[in-house]
Amino acid sequence: MVKNKNIDSLLFTAFVCFLPLIASGCSDNKALKSSEVAEVNLGASPYLIKNDHITGSKDAPVTIVEYASVACGACANWHNQVYPELKSKYVDTGKVKYVFREFITGVPEYADAGFMIALCAPDENYFKNIALQFKRQQQIFKMGSEGKAREAYIGIAKSAGLSEDKFVECMQNQELRSEYREKMQSGKDMGINATPTFIINGKQEKVFTLDSIEEVITPILNVTKIEEKVTTDITSIEVVSG
Repeated sequence: MVKNKNIDSLLFTAFVCFLPLIASGCSDNKALKSSEVAEVNLGASPYLIKNDHITGSKDAPVTIVEYASVACGACANWHNQVYPELKSKYVDTGKVKYVFREFITGVPEYADAGFMIALCAPDENYFKNIALQFKRQQQIFKMGSEGKAREAYIGIAKSAGLSEDKFVECMQNQELRSEYREKMQSGKDMGINATPTFIINGKQEKVFTLDSIEEVITPILNVTKIEEKVTTDITSIEVVSG
């Protein structure tokens, strides 16, 4: 874990805003927009919650939910090494919808600042910004150790389309901070206390490689294929009979 000895004043202010939420809530490919997510949550998927950020087809038979932190080294490794192939092979082909849920681990000031920037940016840039933070994680840690965390996160904010003033405003937005804290609490309610943690179709799974993910999702996808074939056969019979 990276220990930050020089927390910038701006990030310290953000963390002070974050503290009351810790006290109150702590007992220990196409990205869908917020309005679309609400519709999905009220629809056929039992695996989604309010304000989820989702990429992939809403009709995908497999839902992978990841609880992760942008300040978590293991999360960065997974996103940089495993996620790209998962996305191209399963998410982009309509087989899997992927959900990212914010969960504070690592340096809390960094995780909070990163989550807030991603949430303040336009919805369509959410996953791009999360990906950028994972790619730049080591650079962010290094700049933080040199007392330049504010500069690092301003760079992330600008990449997300936020000016420096908007970044400052974003860090004070308690409504958005509460939004991701609610999602984090949903994980704690399931006993989650580490990242990354994966939930596949409602069941927690220890899947940290693409092979291990495929072991879980392949049977689900095979069942879906059989069901689709049966439906197609029945439809064909009905057409012929008619």
